[in-house]
Amino acid sequence: MMSKQKKQHRHKQKASVVPSLGNLDGVLSSSEQVVLTEALRARPPKAIRIRLPQANGPAEEGSLPFSSESVPWYPAGFFCSETHQPGRFLEHAAGAYFIQDAGSMLALRLLDVQPHEWIADVCAAPGGKASAILEQVGPGSGFLLANEPIRGRLPALDFNLARVGFPRYCITSKDPERLDPQWTKQFDAVLVDAPCTGQMLVGKGKQSLAAFTKSQVTHSAARQQRIVSAAAQLVRPGGRLVYSTCTFAPDENEDVIETFLTTHDGWCVETVSDLQPWQTPRSPGGYRLYPHRDRCAGAYAVRLRLMGEPLLNQMIPSKKEIKEDLLVVGEETVGGTRGGYRIQQTNLLTELPKDIERRLEMPCGRHGEIAYRPAKQWLPSHTLALRRDEYWRPCATHELSDREAQNFFQGLSLPAGPLGWVVATWRGHPLGWLRGNKERLNNRLPASARLGFIPLLSSLTKENP
Repeated sequence: MMSKQKKQHRHKQKASVVPSLGNLDGVLSSSEQVVLTEALRARPPKAIRIRLPQANGPAEEGSLPFSSESVPWYPAGFFCSETHQPGRFLEHAAGAYFIQDAGSMLALRLLDVQPHEWIADVCAAPGGKASAILEQVGPGSGFLLANEPIRGRLPALDFNLARVGFPRYCITSKDPERLDPQWTKQFDAVLVDAPCTGQMLVGKGKQSLAAFTKSQVTHSAARQQRIVSAAAQLVRPGGRLVYSTCTFAPDENEDVIETFLTTHDGWCVETVSDLQPWQTPRSPGGYRLYPHRDRCAGAYAVRLRLMGEPLLNQMIPSKKEIKEDLLVVGEETVGGTRGGYRIQQTNLLTELPKDIERRLEMPCGRHGEIAYRPAKQWLPSHTLALRRDEYWRPCATHELSDREAQNFFQGLSLPAGPLGWVVATWRGHPLGWLRGNKERLNNRLPASARLGFIPLLSSLTKENP
């Protein structure tokens, strides 16, 4: 619980924001800057992004465990009712939806990923946008390069991509200026969710007022110029680049893009007609969200297009028939995968789809984990159990009741069922591994994925006992 002194300090910080917002002159009137400051005193409403197969239209009654309202700039986004905590429901634990600030969905709308495309997210952690991109890339073709320069943020990125259940990605940890040369001009679209001063996070208590100082803004803007220039090298002719931040400062937003366009030939800003209500007055094609207008922390995003035509071999995915390879751990077959190029390290076995491997000079980074060896014996990976693509077939699955699913996420064993390695499912969602013997189903959910509370059942759907 936050101490009284900390609460007073935070309130004092927010009360002194008004003089610091002068850098918004030209994009927001002085009177509206005062309203914005008031909005920074409160946390924005929670929002979620539902899994794409459900996202063809408004959420049907019962598809979410609480009442919700559509996010106007992103079809798969929904604002949650203030009375609910979306992270405490069983549907969230099972991967039916992801918690994400509505403002961060603006960049996803501009990126507009198509299933066959190759996409790079060069500053990808913690993985909210990257997981949405991987969903849109899909299980059958396309590819996501998820790069995160800060190694300490990789576990969160790894976890969020694994939850999607599709194997068509690679995780790297490089400064965007030092990415492998083989990625040059390989991508249909690149996302630069740039490191920034994070001024929009003050309302969430995740950033201090130092974010509004001129020195911080200048330092961030210089770094952003370097990152966006490096990211542009990854875009194929005819491709696109989306630049986004979670800061208000024009120096880190419109100014970065204006400088980029004057120093890089062949690029132009693209407008999106249905986003016109959020267009920034500084530049057509740039879009801003604000907490006092849009019920989110805020966002800035813009889409750039590189002139030219893509190479034909970059547009057509392979349709080759692929043989299934069985995966055996110890003496047990746990399932079969198709189309995988397996890379074995001392204690880790990963798999990269072969059509992706054929297009690369050399596989690099970390691919989808399928098995690991903590001691002498190999074990199937939790990431493998979460797979939802047609190229993975577990030997056995076991559908759980609502109560069993609650127990599973607390790490409890379940009554006897199938023998050997079994993928636990709930309402069709893969949850993780069970290992059955004659007495019970032993829970093999990693400690990092277990919950310290009993996940709630939906109040809008009937319980499956």
